Formats: sequence, C-alpha cells, structure tokens
Amino acid sequence: MKKSFSLGQDMSTVKEDERIVRMDIETLYLGNLATVEFDLRLPLKGKYGSKITWTSEDSRFLHEDGSVTRPKYGIGKRTVPLHATFQYGGCVKEKVYEVTILEEKNKIQVSRIYPTRLKAELGRTFYLPAVAVVETVEGEVISHAVDWEQGEERSFEEPGSVMIQGVLKDTAIPVSAEVWTAAKLERETIDTAPTANSFPAGAVILKDGTAFKAAQDRSLAFLKEVNDDQMLYNFRAAAGLDTRGAPEMTGWDSPDCLLRGHTTGHYLSALALCYAATGDEDIKQKVEYMIASLKECQLAFASKPGFHDGFLSGYSEEQFDLLERFTRYPEIWAPYYTLHKIFAGLLDCYRHLGNSTALAIADKLGDWVYRRLSRLSNRVLKTMWGMYIAGEFGGINESLAELYTITHKPEHLAAARLFDNDRLFVPMRAEIDAIGGLHANQHIPQVIGALKIFQATGEKEYYDMARFFWQAVTDAHTYSIGGTGEGEMFRQPGRIGEYLSDKTAETCASYNMLKLTKALFAYGPSAEYMDYYERTMFNHILASCDHKPTGGSTYFMPLAPGGAKSFDVAGNTCCHGTGLENHMKYTEAVYFYDESALYVNLFVPSTIHWRERQVKLMLDVDTRTPGNVSLRMEGTGAFELKIRRPYWSGPDCRLEINGQEADMAADSKGYICVSRDWQDGDEIKLFLDCRLRLEAAPDRKERVSLAYGPYILAALSEAKDYLRLPLREESLQESFIKETGQHEIAFRYVADDVLFIPLAHVYHERYHVYVDRV
Repeated sequence: MKKSFSLGQDMSTVKEDERIVRMDIETLYLGNLATVEFDLRLPLKGKYGSKITWTSEDSRFLHEDGSVTRPKYGIGKRTVPLHATFQYGGCVKEKVYEVTILEEKNKIQVSRIYPTRLKAELGRTFYLPAVAVVETVEGEVISHAVDWEQGEERSFEEPGSVMIQGVLKDTAIPVSAEVWTAAKLERETIDTAPTANSFPAGAVILKDGTAFKAAQDRSLAFLKEVNDDQMLYNFRAAAGLDTRGAPEMTGWDSPDCLLRGHTTGHYLSALALCYAATGDEDIKQKVEYMIASLKECQLAFASKPGFHDGFLSGYSEEQFDLLERFTRYPEIWAPYYTLHKIFAGLLDCYRHLGNSTALAIADKLGDWVYRRLSRLSNRVLKTMWGMYIAGEFGGINESLAELYTITHKPEHLAAARLFDNDRLFVPMRAEIDAIGGLHANQHIPQVIGALKIFQATGEKEYYDMARFFWQAVTDAHTYSIGGTGEGEMFRQPGRIGEYLSDKTAETCASYNMLKLTKALFAYGPSAEYMDYYERTMFNHILASCDHKPTGGSTYFMPLAPGGAKSFDVAGNTCCHGTGLENHMKYTEAVYFYDESALYVNLFVPSTIHWRERQVKLMLDVDTRTPGNVSLRMEGTGAFELKIRRPYWSGPDCRLEINGQEADMAADSKGYICVSRDWQDGDEIKLFLDCRLRLEAAPDRKERVSLAYGPYILAALSEAKDYLRLPLREESLQESFIKETGQHEIAFRYVADDVLFIPLAHVYHERYHVYVDRV
C-alpha cells in the first residue's frame, strides 16, 4: 500500500508539473512579434512558476536577453526563431516563437556625395548608374541607391555635356550626374595573356607527414564515402525522378530549405579537384556517375510543364520568378547563387576530367540563363543584384564568361555581363572603397567574375576593378589570419580590433579571396599577392578543417577572446561547401612558371614536376623552424629560379647553393632570383630570419597578434576577457621559451605561463588570437 501511494503521488506530481508548464506557455505573451522594432521583454519566470530560458537562432539581430539589433536599411526584415524552454519540477517543454525584426528606416545623413561622371555614345541606349557613392556624417563611405528624374534610361543625340538630377532613394537628398556624350566610344582593351602560369594540379605532390597532406588525405577519405545518390536527392525529387532510396539531404540542403542543391555543386568541384590532385580512380567513377545522373535530371526537367529547356536545379523555377518581383530574403534564398555552384561544378568536371557531358549540361544551362535574363529591363536586373542575399549570385558571371571561352557563344558572354552589379562596380570603377556594410561573400565572387570577363574580352576596366578591390580588402579589411568580414559583413576600412567576435572571418570568403589572388598573380607576379595567399592559406584555410575525416569545416573563425572552433559536418552551409574543395587546392599556387623562370611562391613541402623542362624540384621545410627551407633539383637545364622573400623574414637571411653562399637580394617584385645552368642534385638552402613578432590591429594598436614566420599563434586559454600581457618588440624573443613536445611549434610566455601555438594546430581548445599589450 505504501508503494502504491508513493507511485500515485509521483504521478500526481508529474501531472501538476505538466499543468503548470502548459499554463505558463499558454499565458505568456510577448507582444506583436510580426513587426518588432524595439527590445523584447523576455521573462525568466512564468506566471505560475516555470523557469524560462531563451535561445536565439541569430544573435546578430535578437539576443538572448531580448535586446534587438534591427537590420541595416536596405537589408530587409529578418525573421529569427526564438526558443523558450519552460521547466517546472521534472517537466521540460519548448516553444518556438517566430520574431520578425523590421529593418531600420533610412535615416542617412550625408556629408559628401562623390561626383558621378559618365560617358555615353550618341544614338545608343544609355543607363544611369543605380547608385551614387556617398560619405555619411559618421565617416562611412557607402553606395546608396538613386532615383533619377525621368528614370535611368537615356538616349542622346547631341555631343557635349549634360547634367542629370535625382535623389538618394527614400530621401530628399539631391544627387546629380554629369554625362559627356560623343559620337563613338571605344572600350579600352589590353592583352589578356598572363605573365605567369600555374601548373596543373597533378604536377605538384604534397609531402607525406605534413599538415597540408594530412588535410588532403582526410578530404579524400571523406569524399570516397559520400553517398552520391543522397547528393542527387533534391535534383531527382524536383525533376520527378526516382530518388533510389537515398536519404534526404540535411541542413541548408534539406528538402524544405530554399538553398538546396548548392552543396551538390561544391561536391562536383571537390571531386574534380580531388581527381586532379590524386588521380584516384574511385573519385573519377563518382564524377562520371554524378554527371550522367544530372543529365537525366536536366532532360526530365525539360519534359515537365512549367519548366524551360536547359534548366537544372534542386527545386523548381519559382524562386527565379519571385526574385524578378523583388521578393526579399528569407522568403527566397539566392537562386542564382545555387545555380552558380552547379555551374562551377560542371565546368570543373570538364576542366579537370575532360567530361564532355558536363560541358553539354553547362552549355544548355547557360542558354537558359541568357533567355531568362535578356528579357528583363536594366532596372529589374540592377535592383535584383543589389538585394541583400536574395539577389546573391555567387560568381555565376565567372562561370558564364568561362563557358563563353569554351563555346564561343556570344549569348554566354552577354549573360555574364547581365550580372554587372552597380552597387559594387560603380565605386570600384572610381577606385573608392565603399564595401563597408556589404555582405562579404556575396560580393567577392562577383569580382572574380569581373576578372574572368576581362580574360574573355580584354576590357581593361574589369581588370582594374578586380585589382582595386583586392588591394582595398587586403589593405584595410583583413584580420591577422587573412580572413575578412564580421557577421558575414565587410566593415568600414581599418575597423579590425573593434570587430573581434565569434562571427569573424567566414571561411568561404577566404576561399574566394585566394581564388582572386591567384588569378591576379598571373597578370602581375609579385610577392605582395603571395604574402597574402600564404597568410590566409596557412592561418585560415588550414585552420578551418576538422582533424577527423568528417568533411567538417568552420563557418566563422572566432577571434573573440576565448573563442573555440566549431566544425559544420551536417549543416551543409556555404563554408561546408567550399570546405569540401579547400584542402584539394593547397598545391595551386605553390609554384608558377613563365617561359624562362620557375616561381617558388609558398613554402609548402612538395615536389613539382616541370614536364616541359624535364625537371623536378623538391621543396622541404623544417617544421619547427619554418624559415629553414631547402630545395633539391632533379634534372638539368638553364632557367631562372625565383624564390619569394616573405614579408616576415628579418634582415638576417642567407642563401646557399651547393654549400656556397649566394646573393640574397630580392628584385622589385620581392623575389630572390637565381639564374644558372642547373645540374642534377643541385641543392638550395634558404635560411630566412624567422622570429617572433607582433601584428597590431590598425584601429586598436594595443590589440595584437603574436606571429612566428608564416604562422599566427593562438594563446590557449579559457579566459573570456582579453589576455593582458606586457609585450614589447624589443624584448619579445626573451619573453618566450620555445618548447619542444607534442606541438611542432610552441612558445610559452614565461611570466604568465601561457602557451601559444599556430591557430592551424588548435582543435577543440579555447584560444586567443588577439591579446592586449599593456
């Protein structure tokens, strides 16, 4: 009887706990969550006694204490799921509130409007730019949409100068444009032949036992285990084909996600890059299966009502329709971005494996894009590409321009030009850094596309834009690890130390910056490019991968004090997608060549087989002292060896050839040049002055990173506040002890017993990349 009474009492308690929780859920009212403009009051206790804890799915806009940060004007409203966990006694229940936060109203105050000066050809339709470049009273330089009197379309019949008036959109602030008209305008063109060339991936082999080779091997192991039918699930489902019992995709590729299909494009690129780097036959078979299956999907789409010939995606054409009606994110999610990933994957399979079916699919898809966009007005196109996220198109302009170089169809080049984005291109043409406030990885690939259009046409303005953009980002928007952006957004120039959070340095932004850097280097080989490339590849890309073969990658690289890496394994985010490719790309820029020289750009242990010269060069690096570099020649031949003298090497450097000291002077481009008739077995030893140094944030000189050679070092510490250390350049070497142990490179700060290791070697430990010197 006693036991029965206890059980009944327990059941009664459970029911009472549930009743209280249910009543608290039912009675809690947070107000109108459909149009939030102010902070929310989030109670920690329910009316009837439940304990309530809150979790926001996007702390950029809604914090767990209820404080609200409204999206900037132009971004659009944002709906954030807010999770409330109610607990009373042993009962725990969750409710999710959908909180829609309205964007800020346009309250811009302008201190300066940059002049808009344009040229137009008589008798031809001319379009005024969709934006003007302005400086706000806060000192921020941005591009702002313009409403021109009588619209943006013009045609001029008389030569001379014309002033056109308008206002900044959603304001009464006047703006003007001066247009010079002439009978004939010629686009300035320059030679598109590169100065230096990269080697095919298979010509460079990474050395076993290195961190780069280990990351490549993990990626190979992961790619071989991927279920191809799962990667095809969304395409087959959308095309009405049998999904062959495959599991659904997850995360951003789940069947209810509006970005589904993008990871499959990255997967195609990863397979192609992997085969090029490793020659693995299993990978080749996976490529052939994927391409044949996507061809089936494309044909199935063409036979379905409501679809147009050539279309291929993981969903219908509806998102493209909605974008043309200016539907904002998150109601739609970047349909041309997803399409670009598919395009890029197809072209990579053609480039690296010669798969003609992949090219045929891309050819038809390019025709589909041209037919769709060429019917739209200039106003619609410019409005679409200026939209936050919804109008994000990745680097589809790059893919279409590359497709044109293969097919020579003028429609494909015309389609690439239809993606010219005034919001980005107008200030770049004027060499004005107005990228602050732009979504970083929405715009970096557009610049790669501009450079590809230059390569297809020789039009100098596209090259100049790409070069200026690269300089702006690397000069004033880059963290010590080479990454850029905070909360996915570019900040104003030089604002680095102010923006150290858990959402810094989106990995896919670095992927694209390296792609741009490599392409620019080919046209102007300079150590400046490869200094940045090394910084970012060694300290961000290498640091971004899971240390197990999961395919996981960091989304952001946290730079707040006490940050910790988290690896996206199943979320299928943008950075997971580029992460599938990243670790097959380590050999891409290590060596370049021209008709008379071999460039050694990066000190990555590897072997290059220069087949045209019948020469091999083996490069090795002392893992504990990365300034000690050795190169050994196999084969003979007369050519110039150009070895980058890195930015981090101090004055005490030496170069030896076969044991004899040689000239160490660098040329105007930052390369040590050695010309000789090389003999089999020749050895070059480079002793770079590799020592500890400090790199300060430009806006917070007391906030510094500790570096050693090419590596940015991270302090291992659980502390959530900045470590405060009395660091001085003049006594830096004496303040640390170099340790030998489990870490190849490790320095211990003696006074406070803090261990620093390369960020790339950090796994699950909490770390500090920036510390405060006192």
